Parts: sequence; structure tokens; C-alpha cells
Amino acid sequence: MKWNKNAASQKGRVFRSGLLSTAMLAAVLVLAVLLNLLVRAIPAKYTEFDLSEAKMYTLSDSTKTLVEGLEKDVHIYYLCETGSEDAIITKLLDHYAAESGHLSWEQKDPTRYPTFAAKYGAENVSSGSLIVTCGENSTVLDAADLYEYDYTDYYTTGSASVTFGGEKQITSAIYKLTAAGQSHAYYTTNHGEQTLTDSLIDALDAQNIDAQPLDLLTSTIPEDCDLLIINAPTTDFTAGDGLVDEISQLQNYLAAGGKLLLTSSVYAQTPQLDAVLAQFGLARAEGMVVEGDSGKALYNSAWSLLPDYGTPTESTALNGVNTGTHVMLSVAQGITVTETEDVTAEPLLNSSSSAYAKADINDLTTMEREDGDADGPFALAVWARNEDTGAEVLWIGCPNMDNEQLYQSMPGNLTFLQGCAASLVGQDILVDTKALEAEPITVAGSTAAALGLTFVFVLPAAVLIAGAVVVLLRRRR
Repeated sequence: MKWNKNAASQKGRVFRSGLLSTAMLAAVLVLAVLLNLLVRAIPAKYTEFDLSEAKMYTLSDSTKTLVEGLEKDVHIYYLCETGSEDAIITKLLDHYAAESGHLSWEQKDPTRYPTFAAKYGAENVSSGSLIVTCGENSTVLDAADLYEYDYTDYYTTGSASVTFGGEKQITSAIYKLTAAGQSHAYYTTNHGEQTLTDSLIDALDAQNIDAQPLDLLTSTIPEDCDLLIINAPTTDFTAGDGLVDEISQLQNYLAAGGKLLLTSSVYAQTPQLDAVLAQFGLARAEGMVVEGDSGKALYNSAWSLLPDYGTPTESTALNGVNTGTHVMLSVAQGITVTETEDVTAEPLLNSSSSAYAKADINDLTTMEREDGDADGPFALAVWARNEDTGAEVLWIGCPNMDNEQLYQSMPGNLTFLQGCAASLVGQDILVDTKALEAEPITVAGSTAAALGLTFVFVLPAAVLIAGAVVVLLRRRR
């Protein structure tokens, strides 16, 4: 038998080549695994891109500032059965955790841990709820509160607008649990004021603002008062000719840099209180505002206004507020702004230019525009600051802003008031809801017809012609 040296050499090369290929394949697999682990270790904010119109998975600047500055550990439990997770919630929690090493989260399946939620008093919450903890303190966010429904356009569209409030709720909970101290608000009584609703008190509490009643006839404004709220009084405040001088108390409070949030009614005359606001260049416009643009009125009720948001540069009241949501002011009155030395003033809510004011409100016979009606637009909510004292007032010319029934269909009112209060006490941590659905694209009829012809006839015909040309050319070869 002859030894074939060339064959043996060829087999050796094949064997070595096989070993080399195997080694290279193994190296590629190891590299792929390492690369996958490396990518997974990178925070989600660097590897995922938010293409949603409302930036559903993008944290607001307020949230980022709060979370990045955490000095205490915050842990969030997501109470949800395995396989039933809400992708919006889980992705959002991933982005929270990616912003700070002090924040983490985990899922707790109620079927596997049936008694876990009870430790935090959350045994009756619905699946999908969150428990936010910081040390021994915690707060529960029910799944039902993570989405809000706005029925403003239900009359015309037959559907509600659904917005996601997860970031709003989570950020508020984190702020409340980690804030250094609580702010204090007091709302006046004994002038026929409307009592603050439970929803507004809860919203203020979510901003770490404690709200308590205050009777100026028997008490003075407390030293720890960060915000004074006067909610639609029906009688005036007493001045120096009475047993108690409430106006002097209010004047002294503002002179020391106090903050005032006021709502008023066109039907209630309060000249003593109005004189205090006049020092900020603010005054009532005569009459009740009626909206001439049906698109700016709720269900075509001309006295139920859907105002436009202002564009303030000095006030922070609208920071974090989703200006795409509606605010409704019913039976509202305009507020005039007169340029005043050392005072900066800006409108926050405005009627349309089609609005007008009915002066004789006690004997109205029609809501239609008549001769003598004042022309709009009108400022309906105004912020002003005295640059010398630092005092701030925010006046809303509507007595029905804080309304429990209204909040059920139009949550924008509550968020607006929450933002006003937060800005006046010096907070800038406010996050509003985000739309789940993109705004529909409106295409003109002529454009739609042209696009239809293009996609139904022109493009298919072009493809057929091109195919026929290719076939003919191949047959000629």
C-alpha cells in the first residue's frame, strides 16, 4: 500500500480548517452573547426610542429632575398577574429606574403573593395598581387612577378622550414621599365660600400641600401659610370699620410676600376684596362672558366656556400642564389688566375674540349678541406679582372651577388648579396626562381623491407596464 502524501496533507488542511471554522463560530457566538448582555445592561433610555406622538415613554423634565436628584431609595411594586402586564406601565417604570440608582421596581403577582398588598393597605385595589415606597412610608396608586377620561367632545364625537396619567401619579407620589417639608395652604370660610372639594384637597396633597380651613373672623393668617385660597366668596371681607379687620390681615400678608389664589363670581360684589386686587392692576370686566364661537363652548352652551391657554413667560402655573386638555369655566367674568408700576401680570386663560359680555346679568332675556355688549377677547384667569414684595395673586373669574361633578367628565379643571397652587408655593414638579391616541389627520377632499386615483389606478398600472416591458425585453434576447 502506497502512502499518498498529498491526500494526507489535504486531509490535514481540511481538519485544521474545520477546527478553525468551529473556533471562529464559537468565538462569534460568545461575542454575540457578550454583546447581548452588554446591550441589555445599557439603560432603556439609550436603547429604546419613543416614537409615540404624545411621548408616552419619555419622562418629562420635571420627572427627570426629581428622580436624578433622589437621595433616598424609592422602590415601586407593580401588582399584576404574570402575562397580563400593561406594556405602557412596565416601559415607563424601566425609564424611571434608568434615571437613578435610587429608584427600582419589581412585579408582584397577586396570585403568587396573595397577602403582599395587604401590608400596604392595598388589599382591595385592582390588578395593575402600583405601590410606591420610600423607607417606612408608602402610597398606593390604583390602576383606575392611571387613566383619565375627558368627555368634553362626547356630544359631537360620541366618544371620550382617554389620557394616560401614570407619570403624573408616580412622580407626585415620589415627590410626596421624598420632599423635605410640607407646604401649607389655608382656605377662608364665613364669606359664603365654596368648600374645597375632596378631589382638589387630594390633588393638593399629591403635591405635598396640606390644605386647612381658616376663619379670619376668629383667627389670623398663620405664619406657616404658604398659600391663601379664597374660593368664590358671596359676601365681602370686613375692613377697618368692623370688629375684625380682615382686609388689613390680607394686606399685611401680601406685603410680606404672601401668595393668594382667588376665584370669584360675577353675581357677588366684593369691593373691599377687589381693592386689594386693584393694587396688582387687576379688576373685574363688567358683565358675564358669553362665547360667540360654538367650538369654544361646551355642548353649544354659550356661557360654558372652553378658553384658550395663555403663553406666560414669568408665571410657572402652566408648567407641566397638558394644554391640549380642556378647562371649562361656567358663568365667567373677564379680568382687566392695567399696567402698574413694579407689577408683572400675565393672562393664563383667555376667551376667543368672538366672545362678548352681557352687562345686565340679573335680567337676561337672550344670550345672543346685542348692541352695547362689550367685545372680547377677555382674560379669564390672570397671574400677577409685585416685584418689590414678591407677593403673587392668581385670580380666576369663575366660581365653578372646583366642581366634583365636573371633574368626572373634565379632569383638566383639577389639573389647572393643582398647577396654579403648586406654582404659587414655589413647586415646579407637576406632570399632566398624555394622550393615548394621536390626533386624526385631516385631508382635503380634492387631495383625498387624487391620492385614491394614484394608489388604486396609477401605481398598479405603472407596475403592470413595467412588468410587461421586462418580459418583452427578455424574450428578445
